Amino acid sequence: MRLALIALCVIGSLQPAYAQSKKYPPVAPDKELEEEKRSDLWESTLHPDTRPYKDLIRDAKRLIEHNTPADTKAAIEKLDAAIKRLPKEPEAYLMRGQLYYAQRDWAKCADDLGRAEDYGKVDDLTARTKARVELGNCQARAGRFTDAENTFVRASASAQTQRSELWMRLGEVRIALGKLDEAIDALTAALDADSSNALTRWLLAAAYDRARRPSEAVEHAQTAARYDASRTQIEMPTLPFLAPAEADYLNGLAYRYALPKPEYALIYFRRYVKLVPSSPWKRRADEHVRELAGIKWPAKESTAISTTTVSVDEIKKQLERPVAAMRQCLAKAPLAAFSVNVMKAGPRTSEAVRDRPIYRLPPPPMNPIRQQLDLAGSPQEELDAAKRCLEQHVAKLKLPAPKERDTYYTLTFVVVSP
Repeated sequence: MRLALIALCVIGSLQPAYAQSKKYPPVAPDKELEEEKRSDLWESTLHPDTRPYKDLIRDAKRLIEHNTPADTKAAIEKLDAAIKRLPKEPEAYLMRGQLYYAQRDWAKCADDLGRAEDYGKVDDLTARTKARVELGNCQARAGRFTDAENTFVRASASAQTQRSELWMRLGEVRIALGKLDEAIDALTAALDADSSNALTRWLLAAAYDRARRPSEAVEHAQTAARYDASRTQIEMPTLPFLAPAEADYLNGLAYRYALPKPEYALIYFRRYVKLVPSSPWKRRADEHVRELAGIKWPAKESTAISTTTVSVDEIKKQLERPVAAMRQCLAKAPLAAFSVNVMKAGPRTSEAVRDRPIYRLPPPPMNPIRQQLDLAGSPQEELDAAKRCLEQHVAKLKLPAPKERDTYYTLTFVVVSP
């Protein structure tokens, strides 16, 4: 009896398994997964550093996602370790180079992205162009202009994207190399790809100006100003300019050719000459300084007058001698500029008149003398002394009054040092 019960239990336990095997046949093994496992095993056997390298890359990516200075530093350390394990693999160099790019460490960025280019082959044209543009930007800002030019030329051969950026950066590098004609060709190609790029226009204006082709320089500066009236692309470029004080030169061109304030242009070119006395473009900047200094001040371009009864030419002529004296007030602040705003009223109708309307005058300017520029960081006491000196001269100004009753005009002009 006991043996019979045991037999029944065994048979009962086997029946569901048998039935299940008939209903759900065994799953076939995943050949691709098995092949991948065998490949990984074989790779790790032949190259024991491969798995640790990939783990370090993975860890670095996770740290980069946090986007904090501490995590970025830790990510670079992970990538350092990965490169020590496999110094001829491109991925770690590419990631570390991009981190250095973000940190504006141009020499290290150029080294790493250069190695990534040497050790790796990128088939995707978009990714390849992006990597080469970044490499060229790093090389250029590390002062390796010839390497940067070669990189940009190589990128341009197959580029399908970023063509405007690519040609603009090539033109920028060629200006730094003194190849003005070739720079103009590259920058013109950049405009063909994007005609509204203000920085390309500013750079073209500089290239034409340095090539002694002022009419083309004026044309491109004026077009650039239409897209960039506040000079944002000069004051806050996405990447630093390649030459010291290049922003001063571009500002000088902007204020001379496009946003006419010759006084400001003079100050910017003065500072350019002072900061980069060995620049190949110093002679051209000196020419601008001499030409601007020869203007009879105040310049008509920056003299504004709101009236219908007094002409700017008449006022400008009467201001030439007083302004010459005012300029001496800024002798100790050669890179500063002040604006002067004065008001002159015509004959007034008596307040007792009742048979016609009386046009009331606005109050005179509360702050008639304002500091506009100081590129030298002059001591405040010098600027205050200059302002007090200007106030004394302005108080003595004798300007023609409007002839019509109850009319007035306001006059604004700029004063710079002699």
